[in-house]
Amino acid sequence: MIIRSLRFALAVLLLAGLSASPLLAAGEGRILGTIVDSTGAAVEGAKVTLTRPGTGYKLEKASDKKGGFMLLILDATQEYLLRIDKEGYAPYEGPIKPKLEEALRLQFTLEKPKAAPPPSASNEAITAYNDGVAALKAGDNATAIAKFEAAATTDPKLPEPHIALAELYLDQKKYAESMAAADRYLGLKPNDARALKSKYDALIGLDKKEEASAVLAELSKVDASNDTAVRVVNEGVGLFNAGKVAEAIPLFEKALTLDPKLAKAHYLLGLSYANTGDMANAKSHLEAFVQMAPDDKDAAVAREMIASIK
Repeated sequence: MIIRSLRFALAVLLLAGLSASPLLAAGEGRILGTIVDSTGAAVEGAKVTLTRPGTGYKLEKASDKKGGFMLLILDATQEYLLRIDKEGYAPYEGPIKPKLEEALRLQFTLEKPKAAPPPSASNEAITAYNDGVAALKAGDNATAIAKFEAAATTDPKLPEPHIALAELYLDQKKYAESMAAADRYLGLKPNDARALKSKYDALIGLDKKEEASAVLAELSKVDASNDTAVRVVNEGVGLFNAGKVAEAIPLFEKALTLDPKLAKAHYLLGLSYANTGDMANAKSHLEAFVQMAPDDKDAAVAREMIASIK
C-alpha cells in the first residue's frame, strides 16, 4: 500500500515536471526575449508588440523584472514585425521569423536616445543677429540694437553685429558706443572701409579731430569711393574755414584722386589757390568746376572769379 502511494506520487511529480515546459502544437512557435540596456541591465516594463504586416494581428506583452518576455505564436510559418518601446529609450523595431515548433531565444538592447547637441554660441548669435535685421527692417531700432548687442555678447567673434551697432549708434548720435562697436569690428576685420567710416564719423562727433584725421588717412588708403572723398573734402573745409588754407589744399587734391568726378573739390581748390595768389591754378580748377557742374549754386561765383582773373 505504501509502495503504491509512492509510485502515484512519483507519477504526479513527473507530470508536473512536464507541464513546466508545455509542448507546442503543430505550427506553433515561441519567442523568448530578454531586454537590456547598453550596460546590460534588465529593462522592466518595456512594451513588446508583435504584428503581422498586412493583417490585423497584434500581440502585446510587457517585460518582467528580469527584462524577459515570452510570445506564443500560433502560426510560426509567417514573418512578423516586433517593436519594443520604453520611455527614456530609443524604440526597437525589426522583422522576426519564429522557429517552427521550437523556442527562439533572443536578446534586445535598448539604447538611450542621443541628446541633441546644445545650440552653439555661434548659432545663437546668428539667430539673434537675424532677429535684429528683421527688427531693423520693421523700423524697430530699439529691438534691433538689443538683438545686435545680444548677438555680439553671445559670440564676440561674429563680425556683423558689431558693424550694425556702430552704424545704428552713429545714427542716434551715441558716438562713444558707435566708436567702440567699430573698434570691435576692426579687431575682427582690420582696415575695413565700412568700419573706418563709422569710426571716423564717431570721432568727429566726439570732436576728436586729430584722431579722426588719422583714421581718415587709413580710410583713404583702402577706399577710393565718393564717400571717402567727401569726408576728405569736409576735413579740408574745416581747415579752410580755420584760415589754414595751405593745409586744406592737399586734402582737396586728395579728394580728386579718390573721386575725379567730385566737382566741388575743383571749386574749393579754385578758392584756395586764389587765396594763396596762385591765380593760374585757381582759374584752371574753377573752369573745371563750371564745366562739370554748370548748374551748381556756386557756378555763378566761379564764373565771376574766372572773368576777373587775367
